[in-house]
Amino acid sequence: MLGWWKAAEEPGDRRIDAAAIVRRARKLRYRVRPGAVSQLAGLYSGSRPGVGLTFAELRAYEPGDDVRHLDWNVTARLGRPFVRRFVEERSLILWLVVDVSASMHFASDQASKADRAAQAAALLATAAVQSGDQVGLLLVSDRIELELAPGTGPRRLAKIVRALVAAPAASSSTRLRVGLERLSRVSRRALVVVLSDFLGDETAGWVGVARRHDAILIRVVDPREIALPSAGLLALKDAETRGKILVDSSSRRLRARYAQAAAERARAFARSSARLGAQGFTLSTDMDPLRGLMELFRARGVLRSRK
Repeated sequence: MLGWWKAAEEPGDRRIDAAAIVRRARKLRYRVRPGAVSQLAGLYSGSRPGVGLTFAELRAYEPGDDVRHLDWNVTARLGRPFVRRFVEERSLILWLVVDVSASMHFASDQASKADRAAQAAALLATAAVQSGDQVGLLLVSDRIELELAPGTGPRRLAKIVRALVAAPAASSSTRLRVGLERLSRVSRRALVVVLSDFLGDETAGWVGVARRHDAILIRVVDPREIALPSAGLLALKDAETRGKILVDSSSRRLRARYAQAAAERARAFARSSARLGAQGFTLSTDMDPLRGLMELFRARGVLRSRK
């Protein structure tokens, strides 16, 4: 496994072979065309939130210094003016919160919702590391299944991709709030990206996180969750409760109700995202996750330019 990123760590070479890192995670079953991740990294970097200023030093006042940065306590104590100097923080922390509950393993085609969420998270982590940012990871069911503290560089990226591929959920239920409550205790402002199917009322109680951090909610859906095909009698099972139901999918009325319920879930997700002040985005499993993320960050860049 170490061979994926070892070449990028040769002395004097800080380049990251981003496409190779994502491609070599074979279980992600996703290939990245050359240069595509660099394009995503550019869009990601251009739409990042401001990360603020960090105190650098205290020094004697010089003509031209901003008087708003005068440290009045030190000035009064020493009898001559001193100012605080600040530098802009260059790195951002990206927290990836990935739903690994049982409902995410539904698939009507080759790629499950879990596959697409893992692929999107790996691409986001790659774009962030390539931009010099730190990346942290929370895998959540109804508990925190795995936590990786923020870090950067090829080693951290490889560890995150391995975790996305290999860490199974110990619980089949969903309670994303557990992960968000963990992030509400993180003091430094971060970009929080949550990848889930949001089948429950999973945004309740997130106000603290939305106030403290910049949040993006990515709803991962399968086409069969939006429209039910006419295929006669179908035995359906809830992946989390294990409840079963037999439905006649040939019924137009049933399919219409099914589509109506799917549309209401989409509207509820949009309302929840707006209420939190978060950016909501829907990623279908039949969509190229790279294309979807580039669309997301293009829209994000436009929104930021209007503020």
